[in-house]
Amino acid sequence: MTFKEFYQLAHFDYLYLYIERFTQSRFWQVKLSLVLFGFVFLTTYPNYLDILADPAPRTTFDYFYQKVESPLSPAVVGHTGSHGAKIAFRLTIPLLAKVLRIGWTVTGKDVVLVFLLQSLLLFPFLLLLTRIVNRHLDAVSTVLFTVACSATYLASAFFWDYHFWFDAYAFFFLLMGMYLRNRIGIFIFLLMACFTDERAVIALLSVYLFHLLEESNFTISGFRDLFPRSSIRSRSSIVLLVVVSYVLIRLWLTTAYNLRTPSGENVGVSLSIIPFQLKHRLIGILFTFEGLWIPFLLSIIVLILRKQKLLAGILLATLLLHIVVAYSVYDITRSLTYGFPIFFIALLIAGKSFERDRRHILLIVLLCCLVVPTHYVIYNIIQIPWTITAYDELKLVMKSL
Repeated sequence: MTFKEFYQLAHFDYLYLYIERFTQSRFWQVKLSLVLFGFVFLTTYPNYLDILADPAPRTTFDYFYQKVESPLSPAVVGHTGSHGAKIAFRLTIPLLAKVLRIGWTVTGKDVVLVFLLQSLLLFPFLLLLTRIVNRHLDAVSTVLFTVACSATYLASAFFWDYHFWFDAYAFFFLLMGMYLRNRIGIFIFLLMACFTDERAVIALLSVYLFHLLEESNFTISGFRDLFPRSSIRSRSSIVLLVVVSYVLIRLWLTTAYNLRTPSGENVGVSLSIIPFQLKHRLIGILFTFEGLWIPFLLSIIVLILRKQKLLAGILLATLLLHIVVAYSVYDITRSLTYGFPIFFIALLIAGKSFERDRRHILLIVLLCCLVVPTHYVIYNIIQIPWTITAYDELKLVMKSL
C-alpha cells in the first residue's frame, strides 16, 4: 500500500466512493430504506410480541380495548396516573383499530396487528427521511445521516412499544407533514399526529419552523420573517391552521363528551418533578439523540457567528421546550424524541455551512450513534435488547403460538 493509498483510506475516501456509487444505482433510496429497516429490526426487539404470551391481554390492557369500542367515552380505567387515563384525546389509533376491526377476537391478541402496522411504517419513514435530507444535501451525506438516525431511539420506537404508546405513528405523521408539498395532505397528517399523542402538538413548532425556513431559503433576519409570507398558500400557514383546528376540536370534545386528561404531580405530569428528573436522569437528554447532538451544536455555533442570533435563539428555545415537556413526565426518551424535527433543521443549517467537511462530520455522527447502545430512560435506564439476542423472549412467544 502506497502512502497516497493509506492517506485516502485514513480519510475514508474509499467509503465515500462506495456510497457514491451506491447512490448512483436505481432506486437507491428504496434499497437503503429496506436495508436499514432490517438493521433496526435485528437490533430492536419488538416487545409487543409479548402480548401473544399474555393469557388475557383484554384484562391487562383493557383501557385500549375500551377506547376502541367507545372512542369518545370519558371512562377512565385504573387510577388517574395510569396510561389508560391519559389517552382521552388520543383518538387516531383507536379509530384506526376500530375501522380495521382489530382487537375484536375473543382473546384480543389480534391487537398485535396494530403494532405490526406501526413497525412496517418504519420503511416509508426512512424513505421519507432520505428524500427530505436529499432535497438539500448531497446523496452521500444523506446516507450517512439516515443510517445515523436508524441507530437511535427515533427508529427503535417503531418496534419498541408494548404499552400502546404508538409514538412511531405520530413520528410518521409528523414526517409526512414535513415531506408533503400538498397543503391538504399536510393538514390531515399533522392533525392525525396531534390526536395520536399530545406531544406532537409541541412538535408542530419545529414543523412550522421547518416549512418556514424552506420557504425563506433557511434565513430569518427579523421578527417579520417568523410569520408566513402568504396566509393561505404557504405550507407554514397550514401548520398554524392545524394548531387552531386541534385546539377547537379538543375544546369541543371536552364540552360535548366530557373528555379530560389528568395532570398534577400525583399522576406524573407536572413541572414540579423536573428538578428530581434532572438530578437522577439527566443522561436521558444525551441518550435520546446520541450523535445527532453534534450537528445541532454546530448549527447553533454557525448561526451565532453569522449573527443570526434570532434563529439560534428559536432553535434553543424550541429544544428547551421539548426538554421541559419530557422531564415533566417520567417517560423521558419517548417524550423528548418528539423533538426530532428540530434536529433535521439543525442538520440542514450545519450541512449547508460545512460543505467541505460535511461528510467527515456526519461520519463522526454516524459512528457515535452506532457505538452508543440505544437506551430508553424512564424510571430507570433500559438498554433496548436486540432481536438477534432475545432468544428467551422469542422462545416464549413461539410457545404461546
